[in-house]
Amino acid sequence: MGVDRVQSERVRASLRGGPLHIRCPGEAPDDGDPDIVVASVDDMEEALAGAAPVIAFGPAGLLRAAFLAGCADYLRDPWTPEELALRTRAALSRRKESWRFPWGSVSFAPGSLVVPAGTVALTHAEMRILRILLHNRGAPLPRDALQYAVTGRSAGRGRSVDVHISALRRKVRRLEPRCGRFIESVRGQGYLIP
Repeated sequence: MGVDRVQSERVRASLRGGPLHIRCPGEAPDDGDPDIVVASVDDMEEALAGAAPVIAFGPAGLLRAAFLAGCADYLRDPWTPEELALRTRAALSRRKESWRFPWGSVSFAPGSLVVPAGTVALTHAEMRILRILLHNRGAPLPRDALQYAVTGRSAGRGRSVDVHISALRRKVRRLEPRCGRFIESVRGQGYLIP
């Protein structure tokens, strides 16, 4: 968690007995995976690489970018430990451990995707794109939104999202051939996971 020691202690006190593992800057990481991660917008990219949902915090102007990047929730500065406690409980109650498909369940592990036939390593960009598509399952997402989530800027004429989608399809299909077209293209609208 990218906050100072005083603020971190206030958060610990407000979440006493809760599921959130908090690490102050300069402390060694705890053993085990956290249930949820709280990170400043500056530390959000690293936090999103893990399997736990992320609550980011920072200026109001970065709220949209944080959600597009895949955060579970966003705290606009200034925020209080009490607000964090409420949002943490809400995020944990909404948290999906896995997504069900006719051919099996999909879930995340640190740096990888877990399907019934095994685990496949994902790049940071692939992880972000897949998280966003799964959290918005059934709704087509424009290529520009996916590009913005990965790079923080609009796509322009680039095709990097298409390359990442192709790699994701190939990796999942290699492990789980029954998945068919795991990520579908929707002409003129973008990509979706049905």
